[in-house]
Amino acid sequence: MAAAQTDAGSYVALDAKGKPTQPKTGTQPHACVRDTTTGLVWEVKTDDRGPSSKRWTYSWYDKSKAEERMPVGYADGGSCPHKGSCDTTGVVIAANKRKLCGFTDWRLPSSKELAGLLRPDQPKKIDERFFPNSLADYYWTGTYVALEVGGAMFISFEHGYELVGNSAAAAAVRLVRGPVQP
Repeated sequence: MAAAQTDAGSYVALDAKGKPTQPKTGTQPHACVRDTTTGLVWEVKTDDRGPSSKRWTYSWYDKSKAEERMPVGYADGGSCPHKGSCDTTGVVIAANKRKLCGFTDWRLPSSKELAGLLRPDQPKKIDERFFPNSLADYYWTGTYVALEVGGAMFISFEHGYELVGNSAAAAAVRLVRGPVQP
């Protein structure tokens, strides 16, 4: 898969209120990143045990798929501090409830959107100046795949490509907001 690369010059670090700030690293870096090219705002991971911690994993779950008579995935199959919501629906609801960076319209990115963050020349396949605390691991997307149990596309920030993920698998999540780019 050929990933679209964003020029790091188009990234703007945002503080917890969604205001521009200087990028910073550490356990609690800047909270979000705006990509001025795409208009998307991305969650930045922390290295603490807070709600945006890189430590937490989630199973893929979307109960709205039941209305389409499609498999919905697995609820609460990850590892996070809020048992009962360690799935992709739960993490989105929690981010919106806490108004991450002042916004209440967070969602899972499409596979195209998340793949747009891939930087093959970087060790963790992402620009760590703006996305500190990133894992070289699999991240869920909202791009649905009709497997027997439900699932979605993963983006591997270890290998730099996308692949189909079984909803029972626990993986990392990086939330986004802004105009959907299918």
